[in-house]
Amino acid sequence: MAAGDTDTRPGPAIVTGGSSGIGLAAATRLARLGHPVALLARRPETLEAAAAAVRAAVPAARVATHAVDVRDTAALAAAAAAIAAEHGPIAWLVAAAGIAEPGLFVEQPLDAHRDHIEINYLGTLAAVHAVVPSMRAAGRGRIVLVSSGAGLFGIYGYSAYAPSKFAVRGLAEVLRVELAGDGISVTLAYPPDTD
Repeated sequence: MAAGDTDTRPGPAIVTGGSSGIGLAAATRLARLGHPVALLARRPETLEAAAAAVRAAVPAARVATHAVDVRDTAALAAAAAAIAAEHGPIAWLVAAAGIAEPGLFVEQPLDAHRDHIEINYLGTLAAVHAVVPSMRAAGRGRIVLVSSGAGLFGIYGYSAYAPSKFAVRGLAEVLRVELAGDGISVTLAYPPDTD
């Protein structure tokens, strides 16, 4: 690139929970917009199938996969750094990794509640923490946090899930105002039941 030229190619997009559901749909949409897409999820075999699905839908798609558990903050940060090193500053983060295990409060073990907080909330927090330095350095970026309809009001049988999605809501509200001055937009999604 010559001096004074600017790169107008869309920057890379990271999608946690990118192997299925909302994450896979978001990754496909971002690939259609020309972004190199990095799918992050725990299981390599489902990641490869997801990458193939994105490429089938968008033949020119640039898709990479990273087998990362969002609870592993060091691995998540390393993946984000590798993606930024290869493709430039992170342009998008869609934090869609999550679990939903319904059950009554009096019947679910505390470990179920802990898992929901660690994956749905702390995993989202770690993903944001991993990409914000790249976005701040570029002076722009878009973050999409996936909460739930259960992040708006409590739903019977979701005492482990709903609080974790309420926490994502609180995080998004704070990040929206704290990161605005850095040119980073924060969107919070409240999807109902989805495939």
